[in-house]
Parts: sequence; C-alpha cells; structure tokens
Amino acid sequence: MSQGKLVVYLGGIRSGKSQAAQKAFEEAIRAQGLKAPAYLGTLLTEASEADVELAERLTEHRNQRPEAWATVDVGHDLLGAGKACFEAKHDAWFLDGLGAWAALQLIQPQAAMAVLGGYLTLGRQVPLHVLVLDEVGQGGIAGDPVSRAFADLNGSLNQAACREADEVYSVQAGLLLRLK
Repeated sequence: MSQGKLVVYLGGIRSGKSQAAQKAFEEAIRAQGLKAPAYLGTLLTEASEADVELAERLTEHRNQRPEAWATVDVGHDLLGAGKACFEAKHDAWFLDGLGAWAALQLIQPQAAMAVLGGYLTLGRQVPLHVLVLDEVGQGGIAGDPVSRAFADLNGSLNQAACREADEVYSVQAGLLLRLK
C-alpha cells in the first residue's frame, strides 16, 4: 500500500487553523475522489455538557462540516479512534485539536508520545490525513506545574507530528504560512 499524505495546520485559539484546514481537506477530498471522510473530534462530549460556551464552539464546528462526514469521538483513546476509522475504511481523516487530547495525557507523557507515533503510522495507510494542532506557550514559562506540563507535552507532540508531516502550515489571524 502506498503511503498517504499527512498535512498539519498549527495555530493558536481562534487563529483560523480549523477553518483553513477544513477548506483544504474538502478540496483534497474532491481532487482525489475520496468517498469516506471522517472527522475525529478530541473534545469530550461530557465536557461540553457542563460548559455552555464549549458546547457552542463544538456546535459551530459541527455546523461547518458536511453531514456526510463520519464523526469519531477520540476521547482518551487516540489510537483506538484511528483503528476504528481504519476498520470502517475511512479514506480521509481530519483530526481537529490534538491539544485537547494532549490535555488528557498529562499523567503519562511518554506513553502519549508512543500513542501518537502509532496513530500517525496507522494514518499513513489512508490517502489523506489532516491534523489540526494547537500552538501554546509562545510567551514565557507558565507559572504553575500543570500549565508547564501541558505546554511541554503539547509542544513535544506538535514537533513529532510536524516531523512526520509532508506539509505543515502555520495559521495566524486566518493567514497561512507554509513551513514545510
């Protein structure tokens, strides 16, 4: 089997990364004639039930996606979500928000790195795989241990994903800059 294409969009909150990534993903699906795309969401459904503003953001993202896309909730199990997509024969994967998954992995950061590696290897077996990554920590060092742990893990995951990617785009204020 030939190796699929991995494209990364990296940016901060409300940078426009998800919108830019989705537009490119839709264009690539059409251009490649892919028929079974899947959206992998990383924010836990339970979290949105307790947080009205988060629920509104999730609804906004959901309303921007075509209804034909399958939706897979990643939750704590990134590799399991990838396996489910692979077994369901989804030929294009759009993972939005690796940072939300990273926040659930703070207790075992080394295990998280291994899981990401396995997920990326599996994702290379489909024609198109897009990752939306959250950029954090562009300022100084965070003042509390949990924030530092998250910034460190998130940064390590982002570096690993970008190393493996065929293309990497930085998105700031809706503007794209190709890094790789």
